[in-house]
Amino acid sequence: MKPILIFYASRDGQAERIARTLAIHLNTSVQLCDLKTPPAQIASSAAIIVVASVRYGRHLPEALQFFKQHAAQLAQTPLAIASVSLSARKGDGSPNGYLKKLIHQHQLSPFAALSIAGTLNYPRYGWLDKQLIRLIMRMTGGPSDGLSCIEYTNWPQLAAFAQKITAYLRQDHADG
Repeated sequence: MKPILIFYASRDGQAERIARTLAIHLNTSVQLCDLKTPPAQIASSAAIIVVASVRYGRHLPEALQFFKQHAAQLAQTPLAIASVSLSARKGDGSPNGYLKKLIHQHQLSPFAALSIAGTLNYPRYGWLDKQLIRLIMRMTGGPSDGLSCIEYTNWPQLAAFAQKITAYLRQDHADG
């Protein structure tokens, strides 16, 4: 079986951690790639999974560039997307507004899509980031003390996402 390619775009490391954990749950041949240094071409694969962080209401630029640059291959290869944002802390994993917008803007057709929460880590942020995140958290009812370090990632949700990917790929190969 061809490997599954997992690409991730991360600023503070949580999306990378999610991508690495997803690779473990998939329990098959997986290649991980940071979208800060993406390959010029995507190798043939069983599926492509993109784990991309949202920062200030937008997915990271390297993820957007990846979707734009590889649109043709993404249309022909099974695609799954996990969108990582603090706003997903209140959700059930179904696509939130950020993920729906991404899918629509790039005309993507993922067979699986997950909105998953990241980590709030005020001590790690610079002054400006901390103030902006405090404002956003105040507006959305989250901790805005500027000191909190809370991991919101729902790991069982990620495991269920991995199971969905595995089931889809098994079914796809059974049919083909």
